[in-house]
Amino acid sequence: MEEHLFMKTREVWIEKGYEHFGLFGPEILSVKKIAKELSIARTSFNYHFKSKDEFIDDLLSHHRELHSQFVEAGKMHCKKYVPDLHQLLLAFPVGLRFHKQLFNHSHISKYQQVFKRCNEISAKEFIIRLFIDYYELPLDYEDASQLHESLENTWYFRLDINNLTLEKLVDSTEGIMKALLVLMDNMDKRT
Repeated sequence: MEEHLFMKTREVWIEKGYEHFGLFGPEILSVKKIAKELSIARTSFNYHFKSKDEFIDDLLSHHRELHSQFVEAGKMHCKKYVPDLHQLLLAFPVGLRFHKQLFNHSHISKYQQVFKRCNEISAKEFIIRLFIDYYELPLDYEDASQLHESLENTWYFRLDINNLTLEKLVDSTEGIMKALLVLMDNMDKRT
């Protein structure tokens, strides 16, 4: 019973920390604020985690686990790049916010690595196929992946975590992609 309670408290710390990281980023992640929201003693943090760095590493592991669920759901349910992928993203709003914070803090190696690796996995497992089909791209997988990475980075740069609506996500994708296709067309005309 005591071990179960121990694990349950640790999971609660991870869940709330994951939410806070997504909302505020790593530099404003406050153990004191999380403890207050959870109505538990701040000292219980020290019982479960050696340091704030270990806590953040556990949050990154949690994100990778949730990303695996995202990929499995994408493989099962996404039939079209737009709007299916965007609807899936909205089904994981806390994860989407967390991923945006990884993008915002990609100057820090461990955040960049998790951001890039998650994107590579989902791209390989289902996104690039949908991307090529939806936009009818005459590109091989490698070229489509590079184009998608440009779209994705711009998309995350513009993402407003306080305004997560299907219309906003789709409009952002379509606007960025329109500009990228014009750029590609202009480059083809020059060659």
